[in-house]
Amino acid sequence: MSLFHWILLLVFPILGINLYATVGEIFWLKQATQLLFIMGILAIYLKQKKRPRINECCFIVFFFLAKFAEFFAISGNYELLSLFFYILAFIALSREVISQTKREKASKVMLLYSFLLFVINAYLLFTHLLELKSYISSDFRFTAYIVYYLNLLILGVISLIYYLNSYSEKSIYCVTLVLAFVFADVFKDAAHFYMQDLAILIIGNLLWFIGLIFSLLFFLTPERKLRLMDLI
Repeated sequence: MSLFHWILLLVFPILGINLYATVGEIFWLKQATQLLFIMGILAIYLKQKKRPRINECCFIVFFFLAKFAEFFAISGNYELLSLFFYILAFIALSREVISQTKREKASKVMLLYSFLLFVINAYLLFTHLLELKSYISSDFRFTAYIVYYLNLLILGVISLIYYLNSYSEKSIYCVTLVLAFVFADVFKDAAHFYMQDLAILIIGNLLWFIGLIFSLLFFLTPERKLRLMDLI
């Protein structure tokens, strides 16, 4: 089967069960389906990739460990452990993106677009952290969230630099997965801390799945340049 068929085979059953668990507030089932999805992503990656790369494998493994730690997130310590593994996962992803980046001159249109995208995301993350401050009593826990979101922001900057210097299908997947993870975390925290709304939680979950799917596409897609007109 093609990569597209493998992804479809993985996504629809697990996503359906995950949505059911989310609506029914079945925490363990929601976490189990997300863990199963990560394992499926890893299996597809290892099947399709003839020469696995260390940073890509580390990203998937640390992502799995972070989600596994969320099983025990009733304790604040396990929540911090989950954040720690997510940080390691995104560091591994940043290293992989940097290894793919080759410096080339970008157009003014692309520079302006990337700058605006960075400013908007930085502003959104800053306001999100300000909102979280009033809901997190522990300074250490709040510092962990600051480090986590700074790590995400740095990953966003790196992905934009890669996009500007690549103009490739692979770089589009990279930017898309980063944006998906950023907004998935914002929606998840919003639903967890200060906006207990089912629709927000569902959107956050969908973005989380989209982020992992595009991570797989990023890892498996070879670097092939597109024409500049295809990216504007």
